[in-house]
Amino acid sequence: MKNKLLLSSALLGSLVIASSSYAQTTVTGSLALSLKSLDGYNSATNATGSQRSFGRESQLNIQNKGKLNNGMDYAAGFSFEQDGGDTGDFSNENVYINFISGDTTLHVGQDHIQNTNRTKGVLLGIDAFDLATGNNYSITTALTGAGPAFIQSAGANPAAAMGVGVVQKTPFGSVSALYVPTNANTGSDDNVGNLSGTNAVNLESDRESSFEIGFEGNLGVKGLAVHYFYNEEQKNAGGTRDLQGINAGVSYNMGQITAGFTRKETEFGASTLERKQNEFGLAYAVTPLLTLAANYTVVDSNAASAVDAKSKSIGIGYNLGPVSIVGQMAKMENITNVTNTGDVDVAIVKVTTNF
Repeated sequence: MKNKLLLSSALLGSLVIASSSYAQTTVTGSLALSLKSLDGYNSATNATGSQRSFGRESQLNIQNKGKLNNGMDYAAGFSFEQDGGDTGDFSNENVYINFISGDTTLHVGQDHIQNTNRTKGVLLGIDAFDLATGNNYSITTALTGAGPAFIQSAGANPAAAMGVGVVQKTPFGSVSALYVPTNANTGSDDNVGNLSGTNAVNLESDRESSFEIGFEGNLGVKGLAVHYFYNEEQKNAGGTRDLQGINAGVSYNMGQITAGFTRKETEFGASTLERKQNEFGLAYAVTPLLTLAANYTVVDSNAASAVDAKSKSIGIGYNLGPVSIVGQMAKMENITNVTNTGDVDVAIVKVTTNF
């Protein structure tokens, strides 16, 4: 992204020189390699499908922090993420400039403020949505004609777009509020959109403004973790109502045992469709390095003749210090909320390192 600040070269140079003595820049990254197996069956059409393939995800984070000349702190950064199937722009990750005064942070950016893309019902490995999907949804879409019903980011998920927000730390946790002028807008130069040409469209008729309020903390109780997020996107020109989402979760650690639960709800804006998802998780730390976990996820839909989509998974994780290994197996039923359209068996082994 280009920031076209209208400054003279002399002033710009003085600002860069002046700030260098206050700033600290770090570069970190992560790499995850996985081997995944998907076997699916659609009893309604007698269709079968399978896939065995490697996946990868690499990310490079560039972060800078320091003092402003008015005494406030600041933090800024961006990331480059490359998944195995990515093409085109891959710089819409963790982009932010934050102004910090004590426990209050003013945030400008994308994919950095605390947000609804989280769960306390999956304590090890990946969630039901990621378990159900193959390369570009190839298996599940071929079997069912649609992607899985499992919810990952509830509702509008405005944190994935460019916006402005505030985070306030308290003794009980952090409260946040985020506003996004046009949801799904990830930023491009200084433009609000390309409206030239014969196929020009009004972006505001496609996606509208959105907001999200949230909380993440322990409420002052050791071992407890709680979150709650609510978001909403205004009804667009072709919609029937506002797009809304709720994500509420709680987990509690009792020594070697951790139990967690998350409730996610989405009311879709283009129809009357609603989905409600419950995630139950249990993990046991056999040793400081070895963990066993189980998850049960169920999705209810108000669609006509809908049945619950279900996922049952078990996992094992081993910490090798700089490298961790996680294995999961899952059985899934009716993954699109339609009976007999998508029963899937999944196995995945994922190796991750941070640097």
